[in-house]
Amino acid sequence: MEWLGILLLSGIISNVIAEPYYTIIAPKVVRPDSEYHVAASVTGVSTPSTIYVELTGELDTGKIFNISRTIVVEPYSTHILRLNIGETTPGKYKLTARGLSGIDFYKSKDIEYVHKSYSVFIQTDRAIYKPGHKVMFRCIILDSRLRPSIMRPSDVYVINWIAGPEILEGRITGSPHGVSTLRPDLGPPVTHRLATRPPLAGPYAFSRIPPPVWNKPRVFLMHDILNTWLFTNFSSGYNGKTELRREVPHSITSWVLTAFSVNDAHGLGLIEEPRKLKVFKPFFISVDLPYSVIRGEIVSIQIVVFNYMNKDLTAEVLLTNDGQFDFAEVSNEVHDVPKLELYRRKKVDVKANSGSSVSFMIIPRELGYINIKATANSVLAGDSVEHKLLVNAEGETQYKNKAVLLDLRNAEQANANVTIDIPNNAVPGSEIVQISAVGDVLGPSIQNLANLIKMPFGCGEQNMLNFVPNIVVLNYLKNTNQLTQAVQSKALKYLDIGYQQELTYRHTDGSFSAFGMSDPSGSTWLTAFVAKSFKQAAEYIAIEDRIITEALQWLSNNQASNGSFPEVGKVSHRDMQGGAAKGLALTAYTLIAFLENEESVGKYRNTINKAVDYIVRNMEGLNDTYALSLCAYALNLAKHPYETSAFNFLESKAVTNQDLKWWSKPIPKDNKNPHYSLPRSVDVEMTSYALLSYLKRNLVTDAIPVMKWLVKQRNTEGGFASTQDTVIGLQALAKLAENLSKNTSSVEITYKYGEGEGQGGYMNIRGDNSIILQKKMLPTKTRYVNITAKGKGFVLVQVSYQYNLNVTGAFPLFTLDPQVDKNSNANHLQLSICSGYVFV
Repeated sequence: MEWLGILLLSGIISNVIAEPYYTIIAPKVVRPDSEYHVAASVTGVSTPSTIYVELTGELDTGKIFNISRTIVVEPYSTHILRLNIGETTPGKYKLTARGLSGIDFYKSKDIEYVHKSYSVFIQTDRAIYKPGHKVMFRCIILDSRLRPSIMRPSDVYVINWIAGPEILEGRITGSPHGVSTLRPDLGPPVTHRLATRPPLAGPYAFSRIPPPVWNKPRVFLMHDILNTWLFTNFSSGYNGKTELRREVPHSITSWVLTAFSVNDAHGLGLIEEPRKLKVFKPFFISVDLPYSVIRGEIVSIQIVVFNYMNKDLTAEVLLTNDGQFDFAEVSNEVHDVPKLELYRRKKVDVKANSGSSVSFMIIPRELGYINIKATANSVLAGDSVEHKLLVNAEGETQYKNKAVLLDLRNAEQANANVTIDIPNNAVPGSEIVQISAVGDVLGPSIQNLANLIKMPFGCGEQNMLNFVPNIVVLNYLKNTNQLTQAVQSKALKYLDIGYQQELTYRHTDGSFSAFGMSDPSGSTWLTAFVAKSFKQAAEYIAIEDRIITEALQWLSNNQASNGSFPEVGKVSHRDMQGGAAKGLALTAYTLIAFLENEESVGKYRNTINKAVDYIVRNMEGLNDTYALSLCAYALNLAKHPYETSAFNFLESKAVTNQDLKWWSKPIPKDNKNPHYSLPRSVDVEMTSYALLSYLKRNLVTDAIPVMKWLVKQRNTEGGFASTQDTVIGLQALAKLAENLSKNTSSVEITYKYGEGEGQGGYMNIRGDNSIILQKKMLPTKTRYVNITAKGKGFVLVQVSYQYNLNVTGAFPLFTLDPQVDKNSNANHLQLSICSGYVFV
């Protein structure tokens, strides 16, 4: 019978272990039309004990169920009592046991009633199959007495999935993609024969032609096998038995068979133990491939031949070429024009119950997936496999994104023209062009939430830079009523992890540094960053008040007498500070941390006033635009009378071009750094602070040109070039997007491209899909896109493209100069390597 659980009734009659001790074991459930077993044992007595066992029940029908027996249990032995349960009904059941002689006790326990159920049993006609063989399944529906059900038909569902990687004498087979269901098989096997052909003229004239193989064993071409082979259902019939035959897939692996049955009278029946079906053959090959390779590089294709027969074999291994790659020579000779070979073959000796490997060197010539077909033949057996190998373009990938924000609030139509600047020296075949549109300013960022919400890790600085985006996402989605439970749960989890992780970088004085107590002192910038961020996170997770208070106290204690906040610690990655490394910028940044902790403003009023006075005294004639943007925002938060003057001063530094506005640091004319042509992080950061100042002054309309410039600097994923500009940029855009999201967009976008703009397409932005980033691929030869938008609201259109460049002069330059020493020979190679970092 099926024991779902064990009921234990036991006790010691006295505190002395030598005294009588009893144990009653029985199932926790009772089923109709079954046997109920009770096991009773007694120790610590010298004579037999008499025990009374009773199973009673108050049935839902009002009737009383009762079965009782008296048993005699010999000392230090176990007695099994079998109670026959007839056709009974649900109710409240109780098992009672009482000692009548030899031992005195009384115990009772409630028993659960479970309606009798059915189970499924699966048999196969053998244990091991070869690929392509027929397997016979026999499915038997068992009732609660483990007998075939013959009452009425049941619907049976059989599911068969791969058992996962299985080790076969050192070889790992199986798919790395996990377990999935409801995926059909690839179909019947493909017989792979190598045909012969006469010599041809042209490039094929000197290719080696394979000999006839009609007299050799037929081999089956093994494709990649999906993880679910069989998912079928059938009726068991009135005898409770069914047989079906299926062909096993062409893979060396094990499959797990499971099934369940559905019956009108008895409900659901499950298989008690899945059955494993093993597919195996004594001679097979395996190809070891990397995930991807670069076009033009030499790749070693390793093929392993396995021989599980009881005699040694010599196998001929053949690698077939469909013209997608060249075979490479393992020599120092260089051939200007490689010849096209249809195949190469090698012979390998394979010991019995062992495996041997052979390698082929190839040079991929086509991009995308190429076919790797390998065949091995011996006098006794053969095997063949086919795999796909991904070939990527050579060179470094350059990612470009041109975004335009079309404002249709006061116009019925808006137009934009986008040019796609792909240089002539781009690697052929590496170009990708796409157009996308969304009705939300943060649409690309929302679409990329999987990367925005990241697990915090790294040092004290890196941890915080992964911590803050979680707060930005939560704030924006919550304020725009778009926050889902899934996103909230993940973000809250990561905030908790990031908070606990950051505490490991805390000093005993309340400050924070990149590596915690291993650093000589805390960092002013990082401590201010932590205090500000923890205050924002306190809305969503439990943050100890003393952590924020002690950080602010440490900052206050380290304030200079003139009111500034000098950097007293060391920051390992200064790029993460943006421009807030010293002077006014760092003072303003630290002041913002105090002002955003409103509950602490009164306590640290003197500290705040000294910092504000220092900023006001030193702003006259300030030429550092980055520091000016931070100071203007800080004075706005402080509501200082000089805030208007600071804002006007910042406004005078703005750069305008048509409908765009931004702030930028001048680029040295003699600087050859090519990265200055890219969106600069410091420009994005200071423009973001300027945008926050606009929003604090309720200048939403005036902020639109600033937002348009920021949107143009973003990458395809919705972020910026580095970490600090992404954190501040997203905060500023999210604040403005909250104001713009109140107006639902309804826009139809038409785009044209190609010669004479003869080709094109359209996308619709509505209220129900405004945050969905719609993407369309464009032909790789596209170099111009005309965009027309009609309707009402805002719409963001992006033309994203990428291409590869062969790097001839990297900047900055990392050099590696290996030199062969004189004492090297044909068997021993000794190198002297000199490396250097060049930044000019």
